[in-house]
Order: sequence, then structure tokens, then C-alpha cells
Amino acid sequence: MTFLARWATTTCLVTAFTFGCPSLSLAVEDAIIAVVNDELITLKDLKDYAQSTYAGLVAEGMSESQIQDVMADMEENGINKLIEDRLILSNANKISLEVREELVDERIAGLKERYGSEQNFVNALVKTGATLTDLRNKIRDEMKIQFIVDHEVKSKIYINPQEVTDYYENNKDQFGQKERVNLQSIFIAYTDDQSAASLKANDALAQIQEGEDFKEVSEKFSEAPSVGIVEQGQLLPLIEKTIFNLEMDEVSSLVETESGVYIFKLIGKTPAKIPNLEDVKETVHSLLYKEKFKDRFISWLEELKSKAYIEIK
Repeated sequence: MTFLARWATTTCLVTAFTFGCPSLSLAVEDAIIAVVNDELITLKDLKDYAQSTYAGLVAEGMSESQIQDVMADMEENGINKLIEDRLILSNANKISLEVREELVDERIAGLKERYGSEQNFVNALVKTGATLTDLRNKIRDEMKIQFIVDHEVKSKIYINPQEVTDYYENNKDQFGQKERVNLQSIFIAYTDDQSAASLKANDALAQIQEGEDFKEVSEKFSEAPSVGIVEQGQLLPLIEKTIFNLEMDEVSSLVETESGVYIFKLIGKTPAKIPNLEDVKETVHSLLYKEKFKDRFISWLEELKSKAYIEIK
């Protein structure tokens, strides 16, 4: 059972999507679920945190499936995320960090633009059970967190040119382009009568071998669009063994699969290519930066935790 569920009453299961259940008594909402330094965290704090997170995702215009993924994680790990945010915000407050209200106004204005009108934006916010004040507070906290993370983590990350070169040399295949072919194809599916399908495929191949245009034969016989451009590794090994050994304008023999019969004609080929370092330098730099950021952020967060008193009830 999840943390949120354990704290729910028998009449109201608290999940990341249940934000204002009236059957939760005040006593339950005031239950202390964690202590961080000299700060008490109650079940209501956790519910408010989940609600503000949900409202923020909706305001950002995130898709429903993405929101569900984030909130499912929130249900499992919400208390830990709340504690981490409280620690980071406490770090920001120690240096008296303040967010200018015009920055919050700009963020709100940008969110409203995504909804086409202020009314659409307000309607979306109302559905989450949050207020504009709740959203402004959430944005303000996010900006504080972002500033501290930039200052304490991002500003201390450095990628030297040799690291980029070494990563490239050790991972060239990661950036390489596999061999590609461009194909016209005919597909005849096995239905109730596999023999009839095979006879039909043989007939199509015979007409091509007699000089008829492949595309015209395809229009008469094929039960699926042409395959088009494919890269090595995208199709069945049996098919790839055939198509990657064709010469330009060559037509294959019948290729039988579990679902039907194919005939292929090669109309284009692009050889495998390994780009040079200059072409992928920015990509490599970005990959290394993300790796270092992740490691440094986790290390920094663990350091904050080690210096704090944390008790989860």
C-alpha cells in the first residue's frame, strides 16, 4: 500500500488525484507525517503539495497521460519529494532569496497564452481545485528552487574538450547512421487460403519479370503500401537478409513471412556512416552535461539531507 493510501480514512482513499475529500477529518489532516529540522509536515501539507503539483502540470498544458505518469510517481514518492523541496527552499531562504513578482506575472501570462484565452486558463485551473494564488506560490517556489540548483549545481559543472573527444571515440557507434535502403514493395497477405496467396504473389512476380512496371504491378496486387525507407535493424532478419543484398533496381524473389509474401525492388541505398566529431560535438557535450548534472544534483541533495534532521513518521 502506498504512503498516501496508508494515511487515508476508510471512507476516502487519498491519492494524487483526490484533493479535497470532505470525509477526511481535521484531526487526520493535521496528522504529522514527517519532521524536517524544526519544521513539521502534516498530511494536509502533502495533499496541498500534490494538488499544487497537479495544478501546475495542468496549467503547463501537459498531456493527460504525462500528468498521470507524474502523479502516479507522486503517489508513491510524494513525501520524499516534498521533503527534498522543503530542504532546497530552506537553503534558498537562508540567503533571503526573493522572486520578483513581475517574473511570476510573466510566467502566468505565458501559461494563459497556451490556453488561447484567460477564461480557458481559469477554467482549467478551477478543475484542479486550485486557485491562482496557489499557482503563483507554486511558481514562486519553483523559481527559488531553480535559482539555487543553478547556483549550487549547474554553475559548477564544466565539460572540457578532452572529455568530449574521449566520449566520442569510445561511443562512435552511438552516433553512427546505419545503412538505409529505399524500397518499393508488394505484399500479399495469407488469409484463409495460403496457397492462393502464394499463387497470386507468383503471378505478380512473373509480370514484373516479363517487363511490366513494378509500381503498376504493385497497384494491382499489393495489399499494403510500399515499405519505403528503412534502416538496418528495423525489419525481420529474413527480410533484411534479402533487401540489403539487392543491387540498384533489382527485384527480389518471393520473401515469405508468417503473415504473407513480399516482393521488393531496391530504388535507393545510403551506406552506413560515422559522423566526425565536429558534427556531433554539441550532442556529446549535452550528453556529458546531463550525466554530470544528474550526479552532482544527487550528491548535493544527499549532502543537504545528511546535514538535516529528517524523520518520517
